[in-house]
Amino acid sequence: MSGTSVDGLDLALVQFYQANDPFVDEPFWAFRLIEADTLPYSEQWAKDLKTAIQFSDHELKAFDLEYGLYLGHQINRFLKNKPKPDFIASHGHTVFHQPEKGITLQVGNGEIISQECKLPVVYDFRSLDVSLGGQGAPLVPIGDRDLFKAFDFCLNLGGIANISFDEKGERKAFDICPINMALNPIAQELGKEYDDQGNWARQGQTDQNLLNQLNAIAYCQLPYPKSLGLEDYLQFWQPIIQTSTISPVDKLSTLVDHVAMQIASIVNKIEPGSRLLVTGGGA
Repeated sequence: MSGTSVDGLDLALVQFYQANDPFVDEPFWAFRLIEADTLPYSEQWAKDLKTAIQFSDHELKAFDLEYGLYLGHQINRFLKNKPKPDFIASHGHTVFHQPEKGITLQVGNGEIISQECKLPVVYDFRSLDVSLGGQGAPLVPIGDRDLFKAFDFCLNLGGIANISFDEKGERKAFDICPINMALNPIAQELGKEYDDQGNWARQGQTDQNLLNQLNAIAYCQLPYPKSLGLEDYLQFWQPIIQTSTISPVDKLSTLVDHVAMQIASIVNKIEPGSRLLVTGGGA
């Protein structure tokens, strides 16, 4: 898969199996991570993936095929001298995500990947959920539930922060706010791909005016279920960040506070003793 922060193509070879526990009545799903890698994008691929939202219909169709071919080649390279998988699950890269309009689009044509890799391919994970009135995001709340049973809440800090948990017997999941999608461009202004260990953010000072504007964004007040796409960041978060005249390190510090406050507004309602799993590049 490829995330909204466009930091590279993520590949994982995983074995899933059902395990038994003498203290649990039913078998449960477990996994073994055989190998994983992130392949950084070339400058051209990163640019195309970030700007695909502006492509025409014809350009998008051609890009979907081109990117699918790229994915197929990279998967074949990754799988060389490794156990042959039963199938490939490919999320691709999200270009549009507007569930309120019934729209979600991931590029990386699954048919092309299947032809290149000579394996079955599962893809287009979001469309059915969106067509049924769902948000189509976050992507893996059922995986969180089945594979990380030891945790009550699963928080992922990728391009967008999202969370999943059980509430009254149902799995709930939603996007909280942008994180690496907002932080990385500022780090890139300072000459690095991302703010490693948050060191720049730690040097900065929180700007209360910017923080108030970010926390006042309408999405942050909406009840869940809800989800975000690149277009939401470009429309609501980016203009506020760009028009601020404070230093880049102060912007990073303020954004980290904004993200932390939005997460806290959810997880501080968690009952004492609950367990929270935190993952992702923003962890």
